Amino acid sequence: MLTPNQVMGFLSATRQRTYWSLQVAGWAGFALFTFLSLTLWNNPGQLEATTHTALQSLLGLIVSHGLHQVVRRAWAMSLPMQTVLNTVATVIAALIWTMLRIVTFSWLTGETVFVSDYGGWAFASGIVFASWVFCYYAARYYRQALVTREKVAEAERMALRAEARAHEESVKRLTAESLYQETRLRMLHYQINPHFLFNALNSVSHLVRAGDKEKATTMISRIASFMRETLETGAEMEHSLRDEVALLDLYLDIEKVRFGERLVTEFEISEAALDASVPSFILQPLFENAMKYAVGRTLAPVTLRLEADIEDGALRVTVSDTGPTTELPDKSASATSTGIGLRNVEQRLRSVFQDDVRMDLRVNDPQGLAVEIIVPATGVESTRDMVDA
Repeated sequence: MLTPNQVMGFLSATRQRTYWSLQVAGWAGFALFTFLSLTLWNNPGQLEATTHTALQSLLGLIVSHGLHQVVRRAWAMSLPMQTVLNTVATVIAALIWTMLRIVTFSWLTGETVFVSDYGGWAFASGIVFASWVFCYYAARYYRQALVTREKVAEAERMALRAEARAHEESVKRLTAESLYQETRLRMLHYQINPHFLFNALNSVSHLVRAGDKEKATTMISRIASFMRETLETGAEMEHSLRDEVALLDLYLDIEKVRFGERLVTEFEISEAALDASVPSFILQPLFENAMKYAVGRTLAPVTLRLEADIEDGALRVTVSDTGPTTELPDKSASATSTGIGLRNVEQRLRSVFQDDVRMDLRVNDPQGLAVEIIVPATGVESTRDMVDA
């Protein structure tokens, strides 16, 4: 793992190599261009002129390196200061290189350069060094653009990685929540059958002790049918209200053996509501609760009524009885007497629909209780056809 100082050293060395590579390549190219365009044309075959062409390029490299020190420091200054400093430095560098070119030309060739020709030499030097400063700034801006683009690209990559990690964490969290909700729903779901089985076998025991073997046998047969259907659909956490009513019919067949004519049932369900999706075995605890606290507390016939319809995109289900109850049980009594019935239903509904659940318990007029459930209607079409059962 490189330290920050090592990284900076590596970058600095890279910039130095790039700078000197461009310097050598640029002045070598200038020497070749001068040789081909001027030396061969004006002094063909003269070794001294060719030597001067190479020497002036070498001197230009040295002078431009000094100019580089000034221009590099001017980079961080304001634009007006950069302009003034670069202009002055370019003029001085051009004058120095002009004098070096003239002196070396006279020394190598023995020819005299007249003062009247100094202007042309100086002008050419100015053009060369102005071009050098332009190329330096172009390369510097290009490198800066590459660095900026790389930083932007790296920031985008980091943002994408962060987004991917956040998405992955979100998926993990949602998966965990989903597994938790499913496990919780299954635990509530599996509470129902033991509770029902206890009550049903208790009823069979009463029938046996009363000597009514026929009813006991019929009830055991229907319990077996109900439990077989329960096992076949036990893995389903949700199904249609139509399937739920079919399971409810099996349960009520068992209870009718127990209560006989004391139990009257009425269903009023719209065709649209039959297609609505509900948690499986959601109605049985409501009817089981009514059996215990309505039918079981009076010898008079009690009507249990199921109503279901779709209203404003919501499934409204009402289970009511005409039992002897005339007031709502207090909460402390309800918490211990109703067992898992109503609480189980509400907890399972909230596990599926979260807070989009309304469940109300009220007293019927003149007596009896009614439980009303309102949840989002899923898997249904808008229709109002009524079916009486």
